[in-house]
Amino acid sequence: MLTKMKVALALCGSILVGGVGLAAAQGFGGGPDKATIMQKYDANGDGKLDAGEKAKLHADMKAKREAKKAEMLAKYDINKERAQEAFKKADSNGDGQLSLDEFKAMKQHQGMRHGRGGKFRHRGAGARGGFGPKGGE
Repeated sequence: MLTKMKVALALCGSILVGGVGLAAAQGFGGGPDKATIMQKYDANGDGKLDAGEKAKLHADMKAKREAKKAEMLAKYDINKERAQEAFKKADSNGDGQLSLDEFKAMKQHQGMRHGRGGKFRHRGAGARGGFGPKGGE
């Protein structure tokens, strides 16, 4: 029994060490290393980034983040269309505004569709976990 545990621990340890070694070989995050960044942005070749070079680096990184954000939003942001569809369904009189009655009707419909609010709905006030003089005070 103890031998099997030792073998299992040795196997797990070797897998862990191999994974860490592989990640280190790939540069952990997979991004550019310091030498690549210095080569690209150190315009005067002094081995240091001055204020202008840092500003260029920051501007490029910001543009890259914005492009990535736009790409992700274009790929995954479908909420705007879904929200407009839900609003059209809830706006029963079509005036472009939700009245309190329309809002309540929408919430009631969502609650029934998703099963929300129904956990204690069918229990009486005295039932275990219910709200009232005998239960859950």
